[in-house]
Amino acid sequence: MAKICMIAYTFYQSDPRVRREAEALAARGDTIDFISIQDSKQGPLTELMGVRLYPLSVGRYQGASTFRYLLKYINFFVKSSVLVTYLFSKKRYDIIHVHTMPDFLVFAALIPKMFGAKVILDVHDLMPELYICKFKKPDNFMIRLITWVERRSIAFADRALAVHIPHQNALVGHGNPASKFSVLMNVPDPRIFERSLDPALRTDNKFRLIYHGTVAKRHGLEIALQAVDSIKAKIPELEFLIIGHGDDFLRIKGLVQTMGLEKCVRFQDRVAVEELPGYLRLADVGIIPILYDEFTRYMLPLKLMEYVRLGIPAICSRTETIESYFDDSMVYYVKSGDAGGLADAILQLYQNGDKRKELVANSSRFNSEFNWDTQKKSYFELVDSLAGSKNN
Repeated sequence: MAKICMIAYTFYQSDPRVRREAEALAARGDTIDFISIQDSKQGPLTELMGVRLYPLSVGRYQGASTFRYLLKYINFFVKSSVLVTYLFSKKRYDIIHVHTMPDFLVFAALIPKMFGAKVILDVHDLMPELYICKFKKPDNFMIRLITWVERRSIAFADRALAVHIPHQNALVGHGNPASKFSVLMNVPDPRIFERSLDPALRTDNKFRLIYHGTVAKRHGLEIALQAVDSIKAKIPELEFLIIGHGDDFLRIKGLVQTMGLEKCVRFQDRVAVEELPGYLRLADVGIIPILYDEFTRYMLPLKLMEYVRLGIPAICSRTETIESYFDDSMVYYVKSGDAGGLADAILQLYQNGDKRKELVANSSRFNSEFNWDTQKKSYFELVDSLAGSKNN
């Protein structure tokens, strides 16, 4: 079995992709160490589901300053570089698996790579497009620099992972070789996200909408609040639960107060992955109101796939990436940024239980074709090929 160290600038317990990959390897007997950010909610936890945890006291910046983002990234990069080098000297890992962002975090594996370790770069997001979206700077020196860093980072790795085919195509369009990539889709872990048919889960008569994940401007929660505000009188038991945090959280919370929506909008801070289905199963409809731009056009939201996995009908902004996996019979599509259209969609699903059931039944086709059991096999094959080539 392989010895692997993973590195990610993330809170391990609440990050489903990194946990799914690490715990799948640990479950089959690989030795897995994980370097991440110390989460104040995590406490003294040092091992979870067979994965040895090495949290670093770095913290995450959430704001609009490019410089402060970079400082946090560099701080984590330096500390993780030192720690993985030290651990490698003791354990001689076969593979260092680095998760973005940032892309340059892969160079934390420089010393282990020099001494024979293979390197995987797991590219979660497109950093050039994200920079354009977040800082509203479409074409300048920073975009060229970020793209150059991405190419150098992928070139340094032995293999790179993309999260779906359009994502891989965009990375190739940045000048990266297609031969470097495998696709590992960010689909839900079936151990955690299992559909429940227990009616006792619902103990009230609320019509509950839910959103979970990053609270950022690009995710369109302001549009969702406008939609809720326009229909709250038409759905007496309406509730909108927002689970998560992010750099737009305080603004969204302030909007709830300004719009007088405190009675029907609730907030829940981020939760550990295994706790999440307990909240989601109480929902009638999942909301994914992302705003269309150069970054979000490539998103295939994990939250959408989790709703589908749990049998929750979803209303989603229409993008070409999501349409490449879900047709109109599987998801209730609305135009990005259209609060009126979103409000109409919510009302339609509130009034039409059969439509909700139809969406659930049709979207189950996605689960049959794209699921963690099949993705996991290809991931294991990649890991084994790299570990085997390292040991030959």
